[in-house]
Amino acid sequence: MPSTPSAEFPTTVDLIRELVARFRSGDVQAFADLLGEDFISHNPGIQHDPTAATGKQAFLAYLHSPFGRDLTNGSVETKRLLADADLVAVHNHVTTHSGLEMATVDIFRVRDGLIAEHWDVVQAIPPDTTNPHGMF
Repeated sequence: MPSTPSAEFPTTVDLIRELVARFRSGDVQAFADLLGEDFISHNPGIQHDPTAATGKQAFLAYLHSPFGRDLTNGSVETKRLLADADLVAVHNHVTTHSGLEMATVDIFRVRDGLIAEHWDVVQAIPPDTTNPHGMF
């Protein structure tokens, strides 16, 4: 079932573009404001015990961790954005503050104008490749 657009973000694509912009700015609270109260992250590095915290609280704790701060203080360059109803995928070139370069694909499910669910796939960018195509 497609999500309900909000007046502020009329399409799921607009919402995800804003989410990426807020992440790129390093403003974790502004980023968190776009997550629904029942937000679920499928990232295996996020410790989410539903009896102790919501998925949103667990994701924020992750972003405030040392690696999370390295991410939010780095840079994000969006290469591709794909949408299908309430799902939006973003292919990014991420460089952490400490210099780690990664190719990432984040998939978001939107519900009621907010991010309801998140999956991601992350791959370090190697210094050399065996083909001329690169990661992007």
